[in-house]
Amino acid sequence: MILPPPRCMLCGDAAVAARVVRVDGDEGVLEDGETVDLELVDDVGAGDLVLCHAGVALQVLEER
Repeated sequence: MILPPPRCMLCGDAAVAARVVRVDGDEGVLEDGETVDLELVDDVGAGDLVLCHAGVALQVLEER
């Protein structure tokens, strides 16, 4: 069964997975150069895959 991507309860936009390339305090830089707020997730480092929505990392994803 293929599940659709997670969606925001408020706006309906999909959350996207993105790879962090650099961490500076509570801010991460993603592969595409965008920045993301890391305040809601713990122990994020370069190379980690995070689920992002509206410029905020919501969860660190485990790769299979």
